Amino acid sequence: MKLNTKLALIACAALVVALLTAGCGGGGSSSSETSAQPRKEIASQKVGDLVVSLENTAGELAQGKNDFVVAFRSANGQPVDAGKVTVSSSMAMPGMAPMVAAIELQTAGQKGTYALSGDFKMSGAWKFEVRWDGPLGQGTTSFSANVR
Repeated sequence: MKLNTKLALIACAALVVALLTAGCGGGGSSSSETSAQPRKEIASQKVGDLVVSLENTAGELAQGKNDFVVAFRSANGQPVDAGKVTVSSSMAMPGMAPMVAAIELQTAGQKGTYALSGDFKMSGAWKFEVRWDGPLGQGTTSFSANVR
């Protein structure tokens, strides 16, 4: 191979690596949503004396990977242990089965706060269903949030 061809191939490979590296950071929030940064409410629902809310530092979800939290609080704003929690999300697709974004959930190390991670392939209105089973009993709520 000629020197010019080798240099061109090396330059192309370096460009591809740079583009892939830059592309991996796109979409959604990549910082830890359980950090000390103040969180903003994305959506919330009151269920009896309990307020369940989705939150992140931006106050909205974006197309692509997102890190956010589900927080459980009493009516006066105090964190509440919800016990075992599950969260699911789906987006209605006219004439088709709903689109589903898998949600990964972990305890966030703070009472009543659970860290979530989800990858939303499309923007639009997504429905979230939250279920819990813990010291306050069992419960479920659902609400919509727009993914931009």
